[in-house]
Amino acid sequence: MSRRRQVFLGCSLLLVFILQLAVIPQFKILGVQPDLILVLAVVVAVQDGPVEGAIIGFIGGMMLDLASHQVVGVGAFSKALAALFAGLLKDFFMTYSILLPVLLVFLASIFELSLHQLALMMLGQEQLPPFKLVGLVLPAALFNVLTVFVVYTILKRFRFPLKEESMIVTRIGGS
Repeated sequence: MSRRRQVFLGCSLLLVFILQLAVIPQFKILGVQPDLILVLAVVVAVQDGPVEGAIIGFIGGMMLDLASHQVVGVGAFSKALAALFAGLLKDFFMTYSILLPVLLVFLASIFELSLHQLALMMLGQEQLPPFKLVGLVLPAALFNVLTVFVVYTILKRFRFPLKEESMIVTRIGGS
């Protein structure tokens, strides 16, 4: 991954974090809101690889954990695993259209929310009945799917070629 792409993703993560805390809570539907950090991490995992997506998920999750009143590390753990899971799953699909990130964000959202709640319950922090958890997971996953179209389009538009790729294009174009 190029240095420019890393800086762009870092700035994107910071922007998404600010939006997640300041703007997104105003858009709650059925008691849920989209998780922009998870969506960003999954889209990065699809575009750049599972490790890069897991890093974005971990850093973004840790930022959210530090800003909330929950146990620090649970969000980072669940978002990193969900992005890693999505990045590894992408290789099993033959399509690379917008449908792939949509499907992977849906699956990763269900996985991340379930894992997050399970970890909190194991730590004695939250006791959600299973029927309430199911009622929150599906709407949240569908809400995340809606945000994929914006995040994926922006990240795809700002793909920076690797130094070697740009040199090849220059040589071909210049020859």
